[in-house]
Amino acid sequence: MTTTPVPRHTVPVDVHLVLRRDGALGPEVLLSRRAGPVYATGLWHLPSGHLDPGEDMVEGVIREAREETGVLIVAADVSAAVTVHHRPPGAGILGSASSSRCDGGRAGPG
Repeated sequence: MTTTPVPRHTVPVDVHLVLRRDGALGPEVLLSRRAGPVYATGLWHLPSGHLDPGEDMVEGVIREAREETGVLIVAADVSAAVTVHHRPPGAGILGSASSSRCDGGRAGPG
């Protein structure tokens, strides 16, 4: 008996970084403004982007933080925060938010 393989479910994976620090007036979170011909141009957002082929989520969030903000973080400072599977009509995306603190002396400008 021959069976037809069922296509695997695939969706793009977005990684987001919640970069926190203790500021003079209390807790602060890093946001940036989206620029260029991208989704939600001009809006404030967490540093984020799609995974590159072969990357895991931690590698992706570290790369996106460096590319989008110039902030360097290390894998040991990254922890999972939340994962969301969003399925708008005709599409789908898996979003993963990771958290890191920048008061330990290891996160800083690149």
